[in-house]
Amino acid sequence: MNYLISPESLIFQSKAYIKGFNEMIGTEEIPQWDLLQTATEVAEEWTDGWDDDQGFGSSDGTFMIKDFVDNVIAMFTNRNYKTEFNPALQIVKL
Repeated sequence: MNYLISPESLIFQSKAYIKGFNEMIGTEEIPQWDLLQTATEVAEEWTDGWDDDQGFGSSDGTFMIKDFVDNVIAMFTNRNYKTEFNPALQIVKL
């Protein structure tokens, strides 16, 4: 499948650029396999729902990453984390 952003890139960008992501997945002991499965589901959902004639820019990519991270929080934590823009996308522990 030709994704808007590949599942691997969603994971890589989250680890590299989202403050608090690495700490969260380490503390919560979230396996790489679960991250990949979640990233694949998000990438497929966004790609299937995106109009072919609509452009996909960097802000769209940021919101796709946010969707991935929000799914990880909802599925693999007790929801004591949230994402916020302050000023960049980051994870905050509640």
